Amino acid sequence: MSFHDLLADAQQHPDGADYHSLRMAYARSPEYAPYTHDLEGVERLRDALQSGDLEAALLAVGRLLAFNYLDIEAHMAADYVYTMQGDTERSAYHRTFARGLIDAIKDTGDGRSPATAYIVLNIPEEYTFMRLTGFTHGKQSIVVHEGEEFDAFDVEDPEGHTSQIFFNIELPRRWFDANMPDPHNSGG
Repeated sequence: MSFHDLLADAQQHPDGADYHSLRMAYARSPEYAPYTHDLEGVERLRDALQSGDLEAALLAVGRLLAFNYLDIEAHMAADYVYTMQGDTERSAYHRTFARGLIDAIKDTGDGRSPATAYIVLNIPEEYTFMRLTGFTHGKQSIVVHEGEEFDAFDVEDPEGHTSQIFFNIELPRRWFDANMPDPHNSGG
């Protein structure tokens, strides 16, 4: 199935969606652009939430989801706004979508080593994932293991234990290598 088919199915049936397949299909689709973000949409959402303007917040969420329907933070914001408006059906829909996306990341590994690193579609997902799973992050570094790059974070879990977690960043890295010009090769 194509990304658009999987997305349409997930939008119709979020409780039974295969979020991992959806995420991987997105990474293979022409729409995938892990280093492009709607910063204006994020700013509009932040301003609307800070001012309590729920209608403006929903407009900003709509804009962010039109840009990237797999934006976990946008679904979380929609859940919050619809909860504040008392719209339990729409709130539950977006909560289910956000949880499905987070669980899909969790299901890719345990993050304890490069071999079992969590697979992310973009770097902001790392920070969202850590925040939502209760980790406080510290120092970040890039680790190369068996020819692949990983982001490694020193983290503290909610119980105060420190460790390191790893994120597989090969999907965004491959996209970058395929789509960005090499500054060392000027062609002339």
